[in-house]
Amino acid sequence: MSLLLSYSTPRGLEIKTHPKFITKNVCLGDYEINLRDFLAAVEYVLTNTDLEPRDPRLAFIKKIAEFRVIEGHAGGNSRRLSF
Repeated sequence: MSLLLSYSTPRGLEIKTHPKFITKNVCLGDYEINLRDFLAAVEYVLTNTDLEPRDPRLAFIKKIAEFRVIEGHAGGNSRRLSF
């Protein structure tokens, strides 16, 4: 699975995860980041500065709060987050 980032430089920067998440890593362009480090970076970005008017972090947190656990792509006992 991958997501093409819209607001980043260089253009065409893509973030990827393994379909079965075996590696527990997130690929960001040419970089492979451990999932725990990636989540720590997200936490840091969310909490390190004061909020500004129309700050996109608020919409992001609202979206995260709506997540629920559903059946995974592989079926059976696999599970994933969705909104």
